[in-house]
Amino acid sequence: MTVAVADTHTALWYLFDDTRLSLAAKLTIEHAVARGAKVAVSSISLAEVVYLCEKGRIAAEALGVLMAALKDTGKVFVETPLDSEIV
Repeated sequence: MTVAVADTHTALWYLFDDTRLSLAAKLTIEHAVARGAKVAVSSISLAEVVYLCEKGRIAAEALGVLMAALKDTGKVFVETPLDSEIV
């Protein structure tokens, strides 16, 4: 079951344990983990990460970390297409 949708920075900040992640976002993700639920990450976030890496605005390994988290079915994040339902 998907309980929330995380934007690009929320997913990255969670994965990199960044202090800029809000407490509300952190708790939402942690509650999903505890319940075995999923948090969706839009496929457009992958394109955004590529862009941000190319511009040097985020760490080069960010795309690999996010992709690994999305491919690992035991993790909280799941890729979802950007469609009208998500929007």
